[in-house]
Amino acid sequence: MSSLIHRVNEPQLFIDANTLDLLDPETMETGVLDHTGNGLVAVTDQGAAAIATATESGHIHVTAELWDGAPPLRLDGWQDAAEISISWTGQRMELGCDPDDAPHLDLPPGSYRLLAHGRGRDSGDVEGGDPPETYLLQLWPAPAQKPVVHKATSHYGASIRSPDTTPKGWPAWMTPDEIAAIRAARGQ
Repeated sequence: MSSLIHRVNEPQLFIDANTLDLLDPETMETGVLDHTGNGLVAVTDQGAAAIATATESGHIHVTAELWDGAPPLRLDGWQDAAEISISWTGQRMELGCDPDDAPHLDLPPGSYRLLAHGRGRDSGDVEGGDPPETYLLQLWPAPAQKPVVHKATSHYGASIRSPDTTPKGWPAWMTPDEIAAIRAARGQ
């Protein structure tokens, strides 16, 4: 049975550009991210990772955990859950876009699995109050494996997994109905 090594909980983490960045503070490289495979989490060739968030710019709730092995898979209460491999070269993983105040996990170099859970992804940006989006990120040492989608129920995640359903030139977070309403108002 696996054991939790370290947990970071940040109920008001500021993010920007629809992403929760998971970065090595020494390189701060993000590279090109492609969330279309699972609609939730992506990794770059440089080892950085990011979570696709419906919140464009604002606060979200994030819990990050480092485990000594695969944690128990608990999907109840989550809209989306996907697992990917990440090759980490740094010594710590910072969460968010503020390098001066980023919560972090001490993460030795190595090969890891990253299981990302998300909920509240269809709530969109909310002014004031509790963040609508919540994420649980679980990492553990493991050899590289193929990505796995454990759960995929949010509309936001579906819009990323199926980018062709949204007309080109419109933000991915907009639903086809919203786009149609704007087009109708413009007489298009």
